[in-house]
Amino acid sequence: MDFDFLKLKPATQFSDAFCDDFYEEVPDGWWVIVTDVVNSTKAIESGRYKDINMLGAAGITAVFNVVGGASIPFVFGGDGATFLCSDKDCPELIAELLAVKAFGLQHYNLELRVGCVPMHEVRAQGKNVQVARLELSPGNSLALFNGGGLALADSIIKSDKTGQYCKNQQTERLPNLTGLSCRWQPLKPVNGQILTLLVQATVEEDYARLVEGIQIILDRGNVDFNPVKPKEMKLLGFFMNFSLERFAASAGSDSKVVPALKLLFERLYQRFSHFFNIKSGPYQPDIYLTELRSNSDFRKFDDMVRMVLDCKQDVIEELQLFLEAEHKAGNLIYGIHLSDEALMTCLLLDLKHSQHLHFIDGADGGYAMAAKNLKAQAKI
Repeated sequence: MDFDFLKLKPATQFSDAFCDDFYEEVPDGWWVIVTDVVNSTKAIESGRYKDINMLGAAGITAVFNVVGGASIPFVFGGDGATFLCSDKDCPELIAELLAVKAFGLQHYNLELRVGCVPMHEVRAQGKNVQVARLELSPGNSLALFNGGGLALADSIIKSDKTGQYCKNQQTERLPNLTGLSCRWQPLKPVNGQILTLLVQATVEEDYARLVEGIQIILDRGNVDFNPVKPKEMKLLGFFMNFSLERFAASAGSDSKVVPALKLLFERLYQRFSHFFNIKSGPYQPDIYLTELRSNSDFRKFDDMVRMVLDCKQDVIEELQLFLEAEHKAGNLIYGIHLSDEALMTCLLLDLKHSQHLHFIDGADGGYAMAAKNLKAQAKI
């Protein structure tokens, strides 16, 4: 069975995530690949949430550099990512992700768990994976998932002690992280606080109603709840994250000096262009920032709703009342985390053709801490 993610009928609004018309079955011959940072909650509690975000995004960057761009379904989860790939591509992608694992240990002293489960095993255990394509802008898409298969694959990998699914082979090779970038200061809320929200419906068919209820509350609050606001964005200090980008720029080069010098000049030009709104190569500040907002993944769906929102306090309170009422009625479980800023990690694929994606998470471990709250609620 042929399956081409980029040829799926594009969904153009988030509400399409809950319409069966946009979903297609993933072939039995495909694989679910899952990565996540081991003991991420403990690392977050020690203030390392940005490092965890960067390592999670590094896995996505490395995979895209193997397959030639964002051509396969994926989702960023804050402390890792999930991918779908063909049987042909799986060995190469696992090898590259094991290189990311080596990079994480060397650069951050964090361990990235890497594993994969075949789709036929997911289906044999009673779950499924269907995929839709949410087109953020031309050339930039996110995957939407339903069927419960991703969560099952994650649990299989985490419980595996044999090495069949959870891969622990060691490598000295380091990954190609070209395109991984983080040059923006954390995103400050304009409305009040950053709300990181996870919602898991008891019955899959109920998602559309629940998300509509959330959307009504957000719209009634009359707020711009996307945390990415171009006019409020500020660049990081000149040398912040320089070592990471120098590593990425050195991929495939025998020299570290030339890529470092190139990166220095690139940063200088970007700052000059940003402050004076002058085009520098493919970088046109006003256009790029508008695209950046459109290409952020602040809302997504992978068997649960994930959102990072800039909300007023009264909106947060109303959302909590709505969610708690639905929880008591047995319709959902949810997790919430509040923070004073959001984090953004950028993947620059091809600026000339406006291909770039931006991964959003709440500060202080937004998704990971919301997931901790959701899991605690699930046990009650």
